[in-house]
Amino acid sequence: MMKTNMGKVFTTLLCMMMCLSLYAQEFTLGMVVGLWNFSAPDAPYGYQKGTCQIKKTGENLSAVFTINDTEMTVKEIKKESDTYKCNFYVDGTYVSLTFIQEGKNKLTGKANAEGMVIPVTFTKIVKAVQAR
Repeated sequence: MMKTNMGKVFTTLLCMMMCLSLYAQEFTLGMVVGLWNFSAPDAPYGYQKGTCQIKKTGENLSAVFTINDTEMTVKEIKKESDTYKCNFYVDGTYVSLTFIQEGKNKLTGKANAEGMVIPVTFTKIVKAVQAR
């Protein structure tokens, strides 16, 4: 009787560990790669929305933000634990951006622009597959 219960407990624990490892693999570095719309309603007028193309070059991430047809390049996005961090200039203003992945198609974070903290939400642009 005891061996049967221990076997069930061991099997259950093994299944839980496998499920957790699969869940942990779901959010990988490659998941943030792609084209995103971003929204920052508290940002100054004209800077409240745009797109962000996150690319993987070798082992590093980089990005190109487009706001009002103006492109800004971010040479490196660093990942620390589950948080992504980068710095860039927007019209001469130094911006420090941190964000996390909240799901397959959503990133949330904060942009610090010279002391003004602005919440930012990214939504992945998923292209529809066209039928042939």
